[in-house]
This record gives sequence, structure tokens and C-alpha cells, in this order.
Amino acid sequence: MKHKIKGDITSWNGSIYDFNSKMRNVKDDEDIELEINSYGGDVFAGIDIMNTLRGHKGNVTITITGIAASAASIIAMGANKIKMYANTQLMVHNAWTMVAGNAKQLRKVADDLDSIGESVLASYTHRVDAKTVKKLLDEETYLSAVKAKELGFIDEIVEGTAEAVESEVFQDKATEFNSSLKLDGPEQTEYITKSELKTYFDELKKTFQNTQKDDKTLETSAPVAASKRRVIF
Repeated sequence: MKHKIKGDITSWNGSIYDFNSKMRNVKDDEDIELEINSYGGDVFAGIDIMNTLRGHKGNVTITITGIAASAASIIAMGANKIKMYANTQLMVHNAWTMVAGNAKQLRKVADDLDSIGESVLASYTHRVDAKTVKKLLDEETYLSAVKAKELGFIDEIVEGTAEAVESEVFQDKATEFNSSLKLDGPEQTEYITKSELKTYFDELKKTFQNTQKDDKTLETSAPVAASKRRVIF
């Protein structure tokens, strides 16, 4: 089975929906080839997909085609073999959220994030030692393909051109990443312009709005009670 996960790691992302649908029909021992280009999203969705892949009996190969950040980097850890294009990035950091409440509620949120951080840490330690991972998480670290391979996060570096990344949740970060990419292959010398990026995100926003169903906005887009918050990673 071949598939690509792109955009935000959220329940309404079409590539996530299609992945879950395909996994319901995949043979137990069938090999899976998965490409990832995402700035992350829901930490628990990422952990769920990672564990689904790790529990699969067939061989799982993941290739990072642009960036695998946050929850997307956790998904990548579910593969037997992880590849990165030479000019792509892997990013790891601690989980965060947005919440409003009294002092007692805010302290509980901090405790909850510490607990979630333990789960995040455990998602990487079958490949890299806990001390190294914790330091990288604390410092919100972007890793080149070379550095990721050196540390043991990935197994192989392949040649190719990194893709632009789609994101509604992390639009500023996605724009920053995309602006570092060259247009249409190595022969181009111009960088993506602001107007081109604006056009790209305007078209993406229209697509996003047209495909939204029940869940129209992230729960973290406004102050919410601790019991209803979504942990972003």
C-alpha cells in the first residue's frame, strides 16, 4: 500500500481520513510505503498513527518529502525504515496547548503537559537515547537529513527536491519553511515570493473551507476550559 500524509495532523484532513480507510483494508503482512510532508497537529492523532504502523506486520517505509514536524515526526517513528530527502527537515519539540482558567486549572494543565511529554519522549526512544531526545525536545530542534541520520532518527538520505508544506494551524511556520525552498527544481535560482505564497495559501484556505464538515475550527483557536482543550504538537 502506498499513501501520502500531508497537511495538518487533524481528524478532518483528507489524507489522514484516506490513510485510516486504507489501513482498514490492508493485508496483515502487506508492505506499506508512506510519504509525509506535515508541520504536525494533534499529538494523540500522531501517536495513534505511529502505533498503528508499528503494530503492522508488514514492512513500513516512510519518506519525508518536505518536513516532518511535531506530530508528523512522531508518525515517522512508526516505520521500520525512515528516509529523508537531502534538503528536508525533521522537527521535534514538547507539546503545547492554549487554555484559560483559574490558578488551579492552569497548574493542572502544566501537570497534564508534563505527562503528555513523557508519552512524546517515549515515541522516539526506540531509535535515540532518552537523554538526547529530551534535550532536543526542550530546545525545539530542527534537524537536517544529515543530522537526523547522525543521531539515529532516520536510516537513509535520498536525493530529491523538498516540497512546500501545507498548513492552516502553523501557517507562519509553513510560510517560513516554504520560503526557503527553490521553485520547480534545482535549475531555478529564484525563491518563492510573498505573492506566490499568498496565492498558494488563499487557494489552500478555499479548499480547506470547502472540505470542512462538523469540526470547523481547532478548539485551541480561542480560550477554552482545560477539559475541552486540544494538545497541539
